Amino acid sequence: MTTVARAAIPLNELTPDQIEMARQRPNAMSKALKHISDEVYLSHDDPFIDFSSAGLYLVGLQTTVATVACSATSIASCWLLPSAMVSAVRTLAITSLVGFVCMRKPLRIGRVRGVTTIFNALRPCLIIYICALTIEQLVHTCVIEEHRAPNYTRRIVFHSMISVIAAAGFWRAAKPLSESDGPFMVSAVAIIVIAVLPPPATPLSGPLCEAASLFNAGDRLLRAFLFASLYVIHVYCSPPQRNSIHDLAVCIMRCAAAAVWVLGCHVFVVWVPVIQAIVALWARFGTEPSSGNYTNIDTRSDSGLSDAELGTMGDMQLPRGPDGVLIAPYMRDSLQGTGRCNGYSHMDMSSVPSYQAELELNEPPPAPQPSIGTVTRTTPSPSVSGDGVPVDPRQLSALVGNGGNAMSKARMAEIAASM
Repeated sequence: MTTVARAAIPLNELTPDQIEMARQRPNAMSKALKHISDEVYLSHDDPFIDFSSAGLYLVGLQTTVATVACSATSIASCWLLPSAMVSAVRTLAITSLVGFVCMRKPLRIGRVRGVTTIFNALRPCLIIYICALTIEQLVHTCVIEEHRAPNYTRRIVFHSMISVIAAAGFWRAAKPLSESDGPFMVSAVAIIVIAVLPPPATPLSGPLCEAASLFNAGDRLLRAFLFASLYVIHVYCSPPQRNSIHDLAVCIMRCAAAAVWVLGCHVFVVWVPVIQAIVALWARFGTEPSSGNYTNIDTRSDSGLSDAELGTMGDMQLPRGPDGVLIAPYMRDSLQGTGRCNGYSHMDMSSVPSYQAELELNEPPPAPQPSIGTVTRTTPSPSVSGDGVPVDPRQLSALVGNGGNAMSKARMAEIAASM
């Protein structure tokens, strides 16, 4: 093993570049440590989602804007190029590139917990939208150019199935936290029926190769906005439990099935998604109980301190002084000079008359002196609980006697025996 000896360079021999490098090194190390701490704090496996932070909803806005940008890109690609140069493959590639750039990283403001989990659940929104454009384009392929006769039967089947999917979406919106997959199964069956009996095809048309009119372009932009907004709302109303593949897949399938009907509904009912969004938000956040209702919680501190160290002992409250300082059971021994101060020997309590008066009030009567020839019975030492706090049963009974809660002697004996 070779040992490399490094000699210290005197400060007067350092060049200006070396001095500047040495000056910037602490800043670089601080930035690196801050980045590591942020990665630990914002861990992708963190199950907690901070819904009270406004920064959590920035990724929802990012998803909506990115989806509308993809729709605008597909429209502009068909507008800006001549009809002979328009290609569905080129339009799909450009639209996918825009979606990738917009959703490559989540937008963050501050250190918000749960952004990664929510962002991973929102990211497939663009994939679903682009897949819907591709499938719609595939509908208009393999068709004879002279064939323009409308097929009313398929149109009726298509809009009927869209209505079924919309009903399933309202079902999910009414119960966003339900673990039932009934709405998803209904939507899946309706989508299969649409795939088997698609709407009639029109030659030289489709969202990826047709130069849409102003009305159709506005309709497509509005549908993209409503679809993304409805998807985002459902993700926030029923977020995944953890940032795992299983939980994310379940959340994505449920939210997509509840929002995909917007891309195929009739233009006269395109406003209905607004009602579904209101129903979902009200079912998730409008019916929660008020903050004044509390449930029973564990009174033990997360720091590991016992009830006696925190100032409580079961149903009893340990006495405190006028300044709020806890009078522990073992402080009386420190005041009386027994030597069992347990870290409180440095406290001078003689100047506080309220402490002395309460301790004298709680002092039990002196035991009678044993006579000659009798067996002397010593008082057992205070027992020590599992948390390391010494408790004397006599002191405990005195505290209970002065407290506001009455307690029977049998219960006090049971508590003393358990210690």
